[in-house]
Amino acid sequence: MSVTNSSMISPETAEDEICKAIGLLMGRGRQHSVEDVALGTKIPARTLSAMIASGGDRRCPSGCNLLILASFFGVEFTDRVLSVIGQGARELDPAADAPAMVISKLMTGAAEFARAGADGRYCHVDRAELRDDAVMMIQILEPFAAP
Repeated sequence: MSVTNSSMISPETAEDEICKAIGLLMGRGRQHSVEDVALGTKIPARTLSAMIASGGDRRCPSGCNLLILASFFGVEFTDRVLSVIGQGARELDPAADAPAMVISKLMTGAAEFARAGADGRYCHVDRAELRDDAVMMIQILEPFAAP
């Protein structure tokens, strides 16, 4: 008996999304250089460069290297990778629980929701723009909901 899942993504799509998420954070003009990531993760620079190469030269990271990269880049990277399958990530042990930090981040997100909803509705454009704010707010509040 075989099980099919119509929402299952293809291996090609998975590879594309993973490499795209890496490319958003690493490379020339990005938040992290290949050399910095290599130094921080101990993944060889040549291997990292292949993850952001174009065409047939591109290589998706192994499961081990993907987990190392998720640890290095943080929850935003992991969330971006998982969002393609309708899932998300959150920090399980947030360090920034100081009241001023929590309030500041929540108010920043709330201000974006207020701006987008000023016309009385949240259209598809608003929803796309608010996704990162919503994820950030959920991640901040989640530890407070835990027993």
